[in-house]
This record gives sequence, structure tokens and C-alpha cells, in this order.
Amino acid sequence: MQTKIIKAFTLIELLVVILILGIFAVIAYPNVIKWINDREVKAEAIKTAGYLNEMQSTVKSGKYGMVQVTLQTDVYVYTMSNENFRNTYKNLSTNNTYKRNNSCAYRQSGTSRKTNMETIKFPTSGSDYVVHISPSRTVLCMTSDGLLNYGGNQTERDPETRLIVNVFTICSKGNTTQSSCSYRARQDNMYKVTVDKNINTKVYKLKNKSTWIKID
Repeated sequence: MQTKIIKAFTLIELLVVILILGIFAVIAYPNVIKWINDREVKAEAIKTAGYLNEMQSTVKSGKYGMVQVTLQTDVYVYTMSNENFRNTYKNLSTNNTYKRNNSCAYRQSGTSRKTNMETIKFPTSGSDYVVHISPSRTVLCMTSDGLLNYGGNQTERDPETRLIVNVFTICSKGNTTQSSCSYRARQDNMYKVTVDKNINTKVYKLKNKSTWIKID
């Protein structure tokens, strides 16, 4: 009777395989984390642009005279009825800065604003959130005729239309701090959202830390 000899891996061979797998894991891990962070930031950027479009539709439909969206650590939405919006600008003096510049009366008293929503959140701290937003506050006042002016926003020229647009940047907390989250900082996993006078939104991704590429 012949005895069958069963060949198996030696301990050294197993250790070599484990070592090789470990090397691959070490090499792949940073790229996997970077990919996960990028997906999270992209999702927030697209969600924010979609939310702004949703708010725009409430004004275009005539439901409100003005909707003010304030993006900061949280997103706050203030609504103003058509009547209150007309009366606010009608009652302001001709020389009033808000009326003269057709601007957002962000601090104007007596505008009958009412907070009625608090949805998307961009906190600067807390383990439950994965993004920073820059600048720390962006104010978008939407009317049926488009955006009102607000001097405190960050702006740039749209590369296609060359018109001035409002812009804010969304960064991953995995590789940035609140202070380093700026569209001029050139970090990995960065997206920006632009909003023009007619409340058209665009989303861009920073590619290779050098070029902003528009995404659909």
C-alpha cells in the first residue's frame, strides 16, 4: 500500500504571503481613504446645489417673495411673504443702501422673516460630520427676479460666462481644518458650488490640486 504525500505550504511560505498582502494593504489604504472622503464631499456638494435649486423653485412659483438661505455651520432658511417683501422695499427710503443696491436686507429690522427650516448641516466640529464649508457664512437671498446682492459673500468670475458668481467651498475633514478649507488652498477632496445672479448652480471638483473641473 502506497502512502500519499500531501504537500502543504511551509510556515515560511505562509509568512511571505502574509507579508506581501500586508505591503499591498499599506499601499492601497491611503487611496481607499482618499476615495471614501472624496465620495462624501462630492455627495454634500451635489446635495447642497440640489437644495438651493429646490429653494429657488419655491420663489419662482410665487410661494414666497424672498427666501434667504444662510450657509454656515448649519444651513438656515428664512422666508418672507410676497406682501412683506414688497412692503419692505417700498417702505425703505430712496437713499437706503439696501434699496439702492437691490441688496439683501440681512440685518434690516422689520422684515418679518421667520425661520422655518434647518436641514443640511456643515458643523465645524463634531465627529458625526465629515466636511467643512468656506467661507464661514454665505448668504443667498432669492427672489423671482434672481439673487439680491450681499456684499459679504465670496465671489469669482464664472470661467464660461465671465459673470460674477457667489462661490463657497466644501472640504473633507479628513485632510483639512476649517481655516485651511479655501478654494485657493488647493487641497485634496475639495469641491466648490457657484451660484449666479439667476440662481443657476454649478458644482466643480479640484483635480490634481490645480484645476477646477465642472461635474454634472
